[in-house]
This record gives sequence, C-alpha cells and structure tokens, in this order.
Amino acid sequence: MILKKLYIHNYKSFYDTTIELGKFNIIIGENNSGKSNIIDVLEFIDIAMKKDIERAIDDKGGYDNIKNYRTDEEKIIIRATFENTIKRTFGGNNGLEKNSVAQGRGVYTLSFSFTKKAMFFSLYIDMKFRLTKTYKTHEEIDDEFMKKLKNHSVKMIISNMFFVKSSHEKQRICYFHKIEQDFIKEHLKEILSYINISNNKKLTLDLNYIKHISTYYFNTDIIKSKSHEDGIDKLKKDGSNLGKNIYQLKDDSEFEIISNSLITTVNELDGIKIHKVADNYILIFLEGDKEIGINKVSDGTVNLLATITALNQPVNNNFLLVFEEPERHLHLKAVNYLLDEFRNYKAVNFFSQQQILITTHSTEILKDANLEEIIFIYRDIDGDTQAIKATNIPDLEGKMKRLGYDRPLNLDDLIADNIIGDFA
Repeated sequence: MILKKLYIHNYKSFYDTTIELGKFNIIIGENNSGKSNIIDVLEFIDIAMKKDIERAIDDKGGYDNIKNYRTDEEKIIIRATFENTIKRTFGGNNGLEKNSVAQGRGVYTLSFSFTKKAMFFSLYIDMKFRLTKTYKTHEEIDDEFMKKLKNHSVKMIISNMFFVKSSHEKQRICYFHKIEQDFIKEHLKEILSYINISNNKKLTLDLNYIKHISTYYFNTDIIKSKSHEDGIDKLKKDGSNLGKNIYQLKDDSEFEIISNSLITTVNELDGIKIHKVADNYILIFLEGDKEIGINKVSDGTVNLLATITALNQPVNNNFLLVFEEPERHLHLKAVNYLLDEFRNYKAVNFFSQQQILITTHSTEILKDANLEEIIFIYRDIDGDTQAIKATNIPDLEGKMKRLGYDRPLNLDDLIADNIIGDFA
C-alpha cells in the first residue's frame, strides 16, 4: 500500500492543496511554511482510520483549532489516495504447497470532510481483480469467492454521514458500472475484506485492518532524562521510552543492526548495551573499555540511535514512517547514512511496500537528495501552504543553472525568482 496523493482543504494552513508522494519523500521548506502541518494531517488520517473522524478532530484540539483561520468556509476536506497491490494465497489442501491465486490492483481514496454540524466519510474503490497463472483450470480453485472474483473490476463509492446533534448515521453506495452492480452487492463484505476493510453493523467502515502511520519527532533532552523509565512497548513519538523499546530488542537481530549502525557512523563508538535494573532501563554506550551513560553522549548520537531504532522495529504495522527534522544535531556523515537507510527501508515482518517521509529546512540534506525525492512546501500569495514536487517544475535544473544556482538550494530565492510558485 502506497500513499500516492494527499488533498488538503481548509485544514490549518492548507487551502486547496495537493501533495504527490513517492516511496521516499523529502519535504523541504522554510520555518512556518507548513511542514509540521503536513505531519498533523497524516496523524489525523491515522487516528481517523484507527478510530473515527470525531476522535481525530478531538485529538487535534477540536474543529476551531484545525480550521484555516484565513477563510470563512466551514467545510474541511482531507483525501488520501492509495495505490494498492494485494495478493491472496489459497490451496494447500492434501498437503500440496500453497499457491498464489488472486491479485487485486488499483487505487482507493479515503475522504474525510466535516463541519461543526456533520462529518462525512467516503471510500472510493477502483480495483481490478485477476487470477494468477498458477492454476491452469477454473476447477482447481477451492475458494468459491475467488472463482467469482476472476477478472472482475470493482469501482464504487461507499459514503457515511454522521450528524453531530442527532447522532443519526446513514450510508450510501454508488456503483459506476451497472454490469458489476449485482456482483458487488452480493459480495461487498468479501471485497472489502480483501482490501483489509470491514463494513460493521453500525454502518461505519472499520479501517482497523489497514496498516498505519507512525510519526517521530525525537526530543534528545526528554530521551536523556526519561528513557530509563518504564512505559508502553511501542516507541513513542518523542522517543521518551527508548530504553524499554531497545531492551525488548536485546535478544533479536534488530539489536545488532542498531548497534552496528552506530559503530559505522559514530567515531570511537564500539556499540551499545542495555540493562534492566528494577523497573529502569539503562542504556550504555561503549568506547573501548569505557561504559558511558546516555547523559554523557552527544545529542546527535541519541537522535541517530532513536531514528535507527524506529527503522528496526520487530513488529511493524506501518505503511508510512514520518520523521520530523531527523538531521538535527547530526554531522554530514550521519545524515548521508540516514538518507541511504531511508531509501532502502523495508520493514521487518511486512510484505507490502513501505514509505518514508521526512521534513526538513536543512539545505545540507538537499546536497545528496534526488530531484524525484524533493517536495517543496511554501506559502502562496494568500498565505496558504502549497506543495510541488521538484520534478513537476519545468526545467528546474536548467533554470537553476542559468540563474547561477548550486546546491544547497535557497528556497527564498527560488520563490522570489519564480522558479517555484507559478507552477503549483
């Protein structure tokens, strides 16, 4: 599952904004350009998928806190478009090896829109299903639904509306092709289950089976003062439970990967150890025969450790990892190392595609960034946040060369010289 496009309207600094995404995304912009608001939107989507829109609104401070204050328009819209390829395996009867039977490929869009009075959620699905060549004959398939699914296209919209005061809900399903309508009606539950979505009795879509988004903004001061404390298992956004999280990995291959990554990147460091004393988790950094506590190492080392740990979680249910300013406190060698790790990221125990998104205002990162990875964030003439991929700017490299630009890029100059801004 890959998040291909975000459409954000009237949410915080965004107004009619489209952001196209790839496997690895570097969001670059000046301070107050809206980079943190992108992370806020992604967190909203994640909460809405896990819970519902109402919970997402509450967790983000309420409607008035997230509405764009520059407009009188009431409706807020967030749309996330995913590209998905799903395979299901069937067979294995009578001791035979399981075979890949069916594959679904296409897109679906989750749309969340709301005012103070009503909340509207819709799911647009456009997928093509087919059987693989593993089975030569139709009769060899032992799953009745798979037989019926063969070579079908599913294109529909399921929409739910919830009215706040009356708590009334209603659902509608719109079919695009009359020829497929009866098939979809009969097998709606199976089709949604196939793409990891269920339609529950309350007429609300259950998105709990969809993989999720994890965001990180590591605070080295908090990590140094609190990482020894007990807490939840999952690594927190600020890294405050880093000690316990690493302790859970101490007997796994991921721990060795994390330690070796630090040895490769940090001069004079020979690895890490983790101990549990009572309910405290004590991180030790090794330099020769010396053992150094976390309070004695640099902020850059702590930030690097937290970031590498986030990339090596043993159980990973995320399709997207987001890091806010991961280059903080790091020297160039460590920044380059992280860029390579981000590009090559493949989550443990996760068989679909994964994405990385980072935000930065550091021009150092751009020295080694590829154009297709760069997304510029800037404020337009009305003060609203807009975005454009570097590859969507006509002749960007030529324009920069003619104007005498060399990397690192100066975003203010790019906007002033109309290299970006006129093309969004």
